[in-house]
Amino acid sequence: MIRDLISDHQFIELEKEYKFLSRARGEDLASLPVVVVDVETTGLDYSQHELIEIGALKLEGKEIAGVFSSLIKPKSIITPEITRLTGIDNEMVKEFPAAAEILNKFMDFVGSSVLIAHNVDFDIPFLKHHFQQLLSKDLNNETICTLKLSRYLLPNLANHKLHTVASHFNLPIANRHRAIGDVELTYQVWLQFVQLLQGKGITRKVDLDSLISRL
Repeated sequence: MIRDLISDHQFIELEKEYKFLSRARGEDLASLPVVVVDVETTGLDYSQHELIEIGALKLEGKEIAGVFSSLIKPKSIITPEITRLTGIDNEMVKEFPAAAEILNKFMDFVGSSVLIAHNVDFDIPFLKHHFQQLLSKDLNNETICTLKLSRYLLPNLANHKLHTVASHFNLPIANRHRAIGDVELTYQVWLQFVQLLQGKGITRKVDLDSLISRL
C-alpha cells in the first residue's frame, strides 16, 4: 500500500511542495538505527554446531550507540581447525557463560533493530536456531545482507568476501574472523554502501526493502 502510494505521480508532485509527505517513504538510510552482527561458531551447520562468540555494534546513523562482544563456552570441544580459523581456543572460553545467558543479553541489546551481517544466510540461522532451541524465543528482526548488496553494487569484484570488499574501499583490515573485528569491518562497508545506494536514488528504508526483495 505505502509502496504504491509513494510511486504515485500525484504523490510525487505533492511531495515537492509539502516536504512532510516524505515521511511516508520511511526512515532515511543515513540515519537508520541498525545492529551490525557477526558470530563465530564451532562449525558450519547451525543444527549441529555451537556459537562461540557474538559481536555487535548498535548504530544510529554513522554513530556507534552501543557495543556487544562476548565469547561463549560451548558444550563441545573447539577443534584445532576452528582455532586456526578464529583464534579462539578452549582455554579462552572456559570462564565464559554458556550460550543461553549470552543470547538473553544479546536479545536485550538488539531489541527490534534491523540486523546487518555480511552473509545473513550464515549468521542469522545460527542465531535463530539457538534462540529457539535454548530460549524458546523467536528472532524475527528484519535483516540487511551486505554480501548481497556487494554483489549488486560491486558486480566486478573478483569475489565478495568481506576482506575483498573492504580492500576495494581501502579499509584497514584487522582481527579478521573474530566477531567484533568482522563487525567493525562490516560497519565500515555499510557506510560505504549507504553512499553508493544514495547515488542510485535508494535513500530510504522502503527503497532498500524494494531492492532487497529483488536480490
